[in-house]
Amino acid sequence: MRYEERAKLTVVKVLVPLAVLVASPVLLMAGAPIRRRYLRYVYRDEATQILDKERG
Repeated sequence: MRYEERAKLTVVKVLVPLAVLVASPVLLMAGAPIRRRYLRYVYRDEATQILDKERG
């Protein structure tokens, strides 16, 4: 393996975890309203139960 290829692999190995660390809090904050809306939909009063005998 040439020096340039090895250097590119090293840079990718360093940047990928860094990008994950930067992006994860942003994704968690962006997903909070979606998660809240979904949970409100699932736990509403007229929602079907997990085991609903009438619907099979």
